Amino acid sequence: DMASQGRLERLNPHREEVNTLLRTAARRLEDAANPTIHAETRLEQAYTAILTCALVALRVEGYRPSRGSGQHIRTLETLRFTLTLEEERIDYYQTLRSMRNQGLYEGGMDVSQAQAEEAIQEAVWLLKKTKAWLKSHHPETV
Repeated sequence: DMASQGRLERLNPHREEVNTLLRTAARRLEDAANPTIHAETRLEQAYTAILTCALVALRVEGYRPSRGSGQHIRTLETLRFTLTLEEERIDYYQTLRSMRNQGLYEGGMDVSQAQAEEAIQEAVWLLKKTKAWLKSHHPETV
């Protein structure tokens, strides 16, 4: 439905792109795990890792978000169809997106260490899930 509405574009997946995106997610998590970095930055890095995992799953299914506003929202929404994640988890990712946007566009956000740690743990879980899903559903891409 999202493709027929113009919210997603068809695009052939490329193994190199998938592997580059997976390395990017892992690097973001590595940065997020650094306790000397401010909690706000750690949360942003965890969110970017989550978004990248969503993009990996979308790309191997042969899609990308259409250009324009709402790309992150759409990319996260597709996780219910690609990795079959539950609504609550996607809602949490959307909350992280909102927090990140507040930090970028409104001059900062107040993030606790606990919030950053929770986001990091979630991103670690999602990266593991994404890799397992790729091995079972798209082994040609990894």
